[in-house]
Order: sequence, then C-alpha cells, then structure tokens
Amino acid sequence: MSASPRPQKRTASTCVTCRARKVRCDGRRAICTNCERLGFACSYDESVGVEVVQVESHTPNAIAVPRRRARQACLNCHAKKARCSGSMPKCDRCQLHGLECLYRPGKRSLPLPSTAASGAAGGSADVVMRDEPDLGAGYDQGAFTNSTSSPAGGTLEMPEPDEPLALRAFDEFFSHVHHIPMFSFMHRASLMERYHAGSLDRSLLLSLIGITALLADLGPGTEEYGERCIDEAASLCLAELERPSILRLQALVIVVKHRILSKRFSSAFMLHAIASRFATALRLNHENPNLCFLARESRRRLMWSISMADSALAGGQPDFALWADAERQIRIQLPCNERHFEFDLPEATEPLRPPPPGPDGTVPPLPDMVGFMALHVRIQWMRSKVLQCTTKATSAPSAEELGTLPIQCAALVAELEAFEARLPLSFRWSEGNLRLRTYSPRLGIFVMTHVWWRQCHIDLYRIFLAGLKEALPPAALAQLDSHFVAQSRQRCYEHARAMADMFAQVLSLSSSAPVTDIDLPGCALQCARMLHHGLQTAGGEMGFFAEGVQELAAVCLRAARQTTAGAACVSIQADIEKLIAQGLQLVGASDLSGAVPGAIHDREGSSMLPPRGIGLGPSSSQIAGHGMAAMSMGPLDLPADMTDVAPVAPSNVSGGTSGSNAFEEAIDGFSFGPEMFATDSWASFSTDWLNMGNFPQGGGAS
Repeated sequence: MSASPRPQKRTASTCVTCRARKVRCDGRRAICTNCERLGFACSYDESVGVEVVQVESHTPNAIAVPRRRARQACLNCHAKKARCSGSMPKCDRCQLHGLECLYRPGKRSLPLPSTAASGAAGGSADVVMRDEPDLGAGYDQGAFTNSTSSPAGGTLEMPEPDEPLALRAFDEFFSHVHHIPMFSFMHRASLMERYHAGSLDRSLLLSLIGITALLADLGPGTEEYGERCIDEAASLCLAELERPSILRLQALVIVVKHRILSKRFSSAFMLHAIASRFATALRLNHENPNLCFLARESRRRLMWSISMADSALAGGQPDFALWADAERQIRIQLPCNERHFEFDLPEATEPLRPPPPGPDGTVPPLPDMVGFMALHVRIQWMRSKVLQCTTKATSAPSAEELGTLPIQCAALVAELEAFEARLPLSFRWSEGNLRLRTYSPRLGIFVMTHVWWRQCHIDLYRIFLAGLKEALPPAALAQLDSHFVAQSRQRCYEHARAMADMFAQVLSLSSSAPVTDIDLPGCALQCARMLHHGLQTAGGEMGFFAEGVQELAAVCLRAARQTTAGAACVSIQADIEKLIAQGLQLVGASDLSGAVPGAIHDREGSSMLPPRGIGLGPSSSQIAGHGMAAMSMGPLDLPADMTDVAPVAPSNVSGGTSGSNAFEEAIDGFSFGPEMFATDSWASFSTDWLNMGNFPQGGGAS
C-alpha cells in the first residue's frame, strides 16, 4: 500500500501584525494595506514575535506595534469625551490646555508601599494612579460621585462634573443668577466657547455650579453637591495662591458670595482679602488698553464686584475696608450697559464720581452707554460714603462734629437727589417701567438699584431715631436742632414706607420675584424696623396704625422669602418674623439701670458681656457695633458709677499657666458674627447666633 502524499505547508494569509492587533488583513504580500497605512512593520513569518509598546524602544527580534489607544483616559478627557493620549504624568490634551491631569485608580491597582503611601498622603496632592483602567460604576454615576479614596489612604479630587449638569447649570445661571451685580463679569459666549474647547478653569466651573445650585433649581440633591463644588473651588484657588489668574479670581469672588449666603462669614472675610490681593497683582484697578474690549470690560466688572463686596463687608469701618478710597484706588471707568457687553460693542462710560452740576445748578443727563450695572456700582459707592459718615458720627461724636453733621447730611442728600435726577424716564421707578421688565433678566438689578437708593436715605436718617442701637446717643441728639431731628425722622419713615410699597409692586407681578442677593432681605428687615419704630414712637403724628404697619411688614417678609436662598437669608427672615410677632425692642439709657455691670445691650434687650480681657468699659468694637446702648455710657469712658471699680484681673485661659501669658488669646481661634460685615449696622441678622465673645480685642463692627 502506497503512502499518502505529504500535505504542502500552508501559506499564512494574515500578517503577524494584523493577527496581534486582531484586525482583518488583506494578505497582500510585501506589506499589507493596514500596515502600509499605519506605518507598521509587516511580516508573514510566524516565528517573528510582536510586542505592543507605548514607546519606541522594544525587544530585539520583535515587531514593535505602538498602542493606538490609551489604556485609560484621564478624568478631564473622559468627561469631555475627548481622545486622551494616556501619557504620564500629563496627557497631551491637559498639557496643551494647562489642565490638571488625574487618572482614576483601577480595581486591580496595587497599594503603594508604606513609605510611598505616607509620602503621597502627607506630601504632594498630585497622586496619580497608573495601573489598570477602570471607569466603571463608581465614576459612571456622573457629577454626584463623592471624592474617591486612594489606596494610599489619601483623597482624590472629585470627578469633573458631567456635561449635561454643567450645561444645565450654565443655562440656569445666565437665566436667573447672572443679573445679580456681583456676577455680572461673566460673558456667556466667551464662557461657552472656553468650556467646549476644554480649557475652562476647573475652579470656575465648580464655583458656577455651586452658586447656581444654591440660588436656582438644578434638581434634587444638587444643593449639597454644590456646597462640595464650592469647597473644591476654594481649595483649587488657594492651591494656586502664588499664581493668580483672572479665571481663578472670578471663581474666588463667587466662592466669597456663596460663603456669605451660607452664613460662613469668617471664611468670606478672609477669602475676600485674598481676592483683593489677586486683583491688585493682576492690576485690575487700572485700565489695560492692550486687551480687547470684552477682556477689558470683564476685568472692570470683576474689579467693581470686588469693590462692592468690600464696601458691604466694611460697612463704613475704615479698618475693615481694603478699597475704602475707591475713587482714588480704582482708576477704571464704570461698566458699560449690558447690550454693549453682550455683543462686544466698545464704548466709553463715566468714572465713578458723576459730573458736577452746571453753573445753573442742573445736572447733565445720563449718557446712553451707562446702564444699570454702572448705576448700581455708583449707588453702592454712595452708600459706603453714607455709612462712613454715620459710623464716624455715632462713635463718640465731639461737639464740633455734631455741629457739622447737618451740613454733611445735606451734602450726601444732594448727591442722592442728583443721582435720581440724572436718570432718564425709562430708568426711573414707576409701575409702568417695572411691568415692562417683568420678564426681563434685568428686572433684579432695576429693583435693587432703586431699593438701595431708598436704603441710603434710611441709613443716613436712622441715626436720628432715638431708641435704635444705630442712633446717636441721647445727649448728642439733645444738642442738635429739634426741627432738623424731627424732619430727619419724618424722611426716614417716608423712605421706609416707599420701600415697602416697592416690595408690594414687585410681588404683584405676574412672573415670579427675581432672584436677588442677600441685600434685598437685609433692606426688607431694615424697612420693617423703621416702620415699627414709627408706629411705636410717632404713630399718630405719621399716620401709622398697627394693622397697616403689620401688613407692610408682612410684605417685607414675603419679599425676603421669595427672592433669596441661603442660611443667612433664613436668619433674616426669622428676624422679620420675630419683629412682626413681638414688635421692636427699643433701647434707651434707662435700660442699663438693671444691667450686669459692664454688659452691653443689643436691640432685643439681651445682654452681651464684654469680651475677655477688655475690661469693663465699652471697646471701640462694641461702640461701633451696638450703637446707642454702648454710647450712652460716654466716649470710651467708664460709666459714672463705675469709676472706682478695680481693674479686671488677667484671665487664666490655658492649663498650666497663671497670670499674664503671651498666648492668652491664641487658643480662642477666629470666629465672629455678621457684625463684621456691615450687616449688623442695618440689623439684618439675628442676634441669637452672633458670636462676638472670641473676637480679638481692638476690632470694630458696624
């Protein structure tokens, strides 16, 4: 039987490169189409090995096939669905756009050695996991995923917010939040262009989501997530403390406002100082003609936002102001109107100080390029001047200062009247102009500019309302002309009633009330306090009746409830509710007769013991912060019946020490209430949660 023929050797129809890559090969000899297109080595010799490499170096006698796809995309590229090179420590895209590049640890990531783990956890924050990719369930939960713990025991940054959430936040921000003057520096087209290009600063993105989650509705659970975004944004800004930038400064300004709305005043106070330093380093208080109009206008608006925040935080106290002399320190023009900013239409406006009246006493009309943003900046500057005047007048006034007080008040009133006289008819307060803006995003700034004009008058005249803690001492009031005092009181009540009517008109609009800053609830509380003061001291004379005042106070409460969110605003609402239920507790010199020696009485009649180590006499901070009750004792002198009291013994604050100690105050920490922010100067916060006991000696409050 003959042997069967031996089969011929089968020729390979797939090159080893395509087989290793697991792709179809056309079997073309010399070099297949795939390898020719990609520039790979091509061989049909099955004895040749194939090595898939990430770099050019490879094992001898092997075909090097570069990896075409990264084993794992970084978090930034994954969130944007962009191609990621997967290179370490930064991918090509993050390096090009200057972004922070982080990789999510995989399930099979090995724990770091103990020494490396301790170093990574306590040293650098740039912990990058470089093992197996895993973009599974933990990350796919999107923007609501908490920060991820690394195997080393550290914490990675929270993932990039997903695109649907970010875009929804942008829409809500520019629809309901952007009109708040503090946020007017954002330009929508520029922001969206930078975001879609993947070059938007992470801190700015997180801060925008955080403030929008607080003031608008982004869905269930977003408010808590927004707070984490704000914390992360603040951390990112502080991490780059030595490299200030416009984008990080914008994020920091938003964080400061979120802190104030959330009643975290100590944090806001300190972060505002850093933001002011950022602005100085970036020369925002000077014009830069080398930039395009949009960049210059955005810088101006950012600088004016910082200035307005500064005047609100200082409340007339020069020690707390970083931009106290805004006219001299900020050498830029006022913002242009919104249309010119939105559509990139360059236009010059006016400086901060308005032009003086002409020889005949008439004021020049307002130019068309000046919009409500510029008017809002100017009215806030005028209010800072009013607060500086009243703060100085109520802090131990001398006979000479009292003599010039009516002249100073007349000059400030003249500036306020000139402000209103320059407004064109379409800018003035009327029911028709209000209804024309019912569905306009400019409704909020229109309302608040006119509310602040009324509030400036109330701030000025309330120092003549005996019984208020912000008022002049009774002895000082007695030295003033009685007709002048009576006229000032009447004007204060008139402006308060007019403000309440404005709130009623806003609430009667067919649309919902506009989202506002914390300013509107504060002004609403001040308005209600003035009305109750008029009812209790001059009801018949001013035509005030209990039912009418209660109704107007209820309008103020509704306005505060429907326009602003945040823990601080909730406290203001509680104050208005307490005022409606109990009336206004007036403070007078007789209230001190049964008081604890050395205690200061606040507006609700509760005593506040002097801070430790200050002694029995009222300090400058107490006088400025508590007004009439403290100042009735005299200018920084002990009461007459306490001149023989022995000095207070040094406190013993730390275990193991006795007597005087250089660290006596060190353990107290830093914590103070809203009196530091001009808020207590217009009584917009509840005294139930004030914490002035640990405030360092020598500070002041408005």
